Amino acid sequence: MKKITAILVDDERNARLALRAMLEESCPEVEILEEAEDVPGAIKSIRKVNPDLVFLDVEMPGYSGLEILDFISPEDFKFKIIFVTAYAEYAVQAFELSAFDYLLKPVQVSQLKKTITKFIENAHETPSALQYQILKDNFNVAGLKRIALQTAEGLLFLKLEEIIYLKADSSYTHFILENGTRLTLTKKLLEFEKLQDVGNFFRTHRSYIVNLDRIRKFVRHDGGTLIMDNGDEVSIAADKKQILLDRINNIKI
Repeated sequence: MKKITAILVDDERNARLALRAMLEESCPEVEILEEAEDVPGAIKSIRKVNPDLVFLDVEMPGYSGLEILDFISPEDFKFKIIFVTAYAEYAVQAFELSAFDYLLKPVQVSQLKKTITKFIENAHETPSALQYQILKDNFNVAGLKRIALQTAEGLLFLKLEEIIYLKADSSYTHFILENGTRLTLTKKLLEFEKLQDVGNFFRTHRSYIVNLDRIRKFVRHDGGTLIMDNGDEVSIAADKKQILLDRINNIKI
């Protein structure tokens, strides 16, 4: 089997040594070609050895790991990045909603092996410069702007404002979009609950997550129903009704 070539980028030497040791011990399919302690060094190594993978620390002095996007042109994105971070929950949501792989510090062997397995399974996918730019845009305390969704055809990038609501269908989730598209993903609705933390979304029912900005009308009969921008009706669970009304009242003009 062809080796997966990689470089390690972290300003902490001990962190690089620890990750190298774990890779050599638990992921022999990965060959570490070089190490770098900052973004300029990483750019130099990338251009020199053209790796398959870059393990990239996010928080480094000088340039953040995210700023690697400013130094590489879209046509040169022939590698994939696995971000290594000690950041809190918000950053993790940014990585997940931008469809990025990441490792939390301190890195665990089980987490590392799972990430490498995922890389191997998706090795046929071409890295997207747009995906990296979306991550950079999303890494913003003002809230995420876009989400990257893995479809059968590849990654689809959506602005959060394009989403009217999400509907559960057993192990699938339907995204109902403003242009009339109904996008079906092979993930449960539960996996998209994080949208509530990063955008103006709310789970009204076990089967629905709605974009609060796309509600046209609240109908009080039968315990309450929402009419969305596209005319669709969305159910409200009894235990969600008052919380939803409080949220709606907070966004009134």
